[in-house]
Amino acid sequence: MTRPFAILLIMIVSIAVRAQEVPLDSCRQLPIVKVTVAKRQFQFLLDTGAAATLLNWKSFSSADATEVTMESWTGTSSTTARQVVLHDLAIGENELINLRLLAIDLTPLERSCQRRVDGVLGADLIEKFGLTIDLKNHVATLHGNAKHGNAKTAESSFTQLDQQQMVCEDAFNRSDEKAFEQCLDPEVVMLTSKGDHRGRKDVMKYLKDSYFGQNPPVSISIAPRAHHAIGTMIWMEYDMFIKMHGQVMRAKGTALYQKTGEKWLMSNMNNSVPEEFK
Repeated sequence: MTRPFAILLIMIVSIAVRAQEVPLDSCRQLPIVKVTVAKRQFQFLLDTGAAATLLNWKSFSSADATEVTMESWTGTSSTTARQVVLHDLAIGENELINLRLLAIDLTPLERSCQRRVDGVLGADLIEKFGLTIDLKNHVATLHGNAKHGNAKTAESSFTQLDQQQMVCEDAFNRSDEKAFEQCLDPEVVMLTSKGDHRGRKDVMKYLKDSYFGQNPPVSISIAPRAHHAIGTMIWMEYDMFIKMHGQVMRAKGTALYQKTGEKWLMSNMNNSVPEEFK
């Protein structure tokens, strides 16, 4: 029995060695962890209630960034943000590479904390880092040795989304309401030049009144221009060509997709005013 016990002891010690503890600071009882980006140290608020990690654009103004504008889901205001590429982000010995994250103005959060806050580490990266948060003892435990990139994962997700989008496009062109409805998130918001439509029922009524069941049939073709991974979501920029009454018009748009199970469901869609028929 000595040998099995020794093997078990080695396994326990090995696991303990891999687990790292990092100290936590606080902002009004919310935990703050120190992270390293490009050999520089930053302070991130830990927020398990936030689905996606966000950066403070003041802290990452010199990073590889692209300006983006996203309509709010209420359709009444817009949020200006930057998409930032971080080539590395580490906590302790655990490192993630090639991350695409949104950077916004976190000044209100800094005012509340009365200290610098460089970002909010959301549930997406907390899970990837293998972080367990101990609020009582003001420490976080890192399990394993995460060192990987999400570039290939993102590309795979983009491909999967495009493939599913083709199926949804085909359902639209066949006026298959039942099939197309399954492409939409239950709380989908569609912003159009004729008004905003919220929820599957309202969106499907708009599509049925405007496009489905016409003779000759209305058909669309969506050509993605860019994909952006935002935590567990994908924001897509696209060109859309609408064939109606033998003529074609072109519109630009953006759409936000949320993964549910194995499907990417459209959560938000915003189209520009279509160009004149040509």
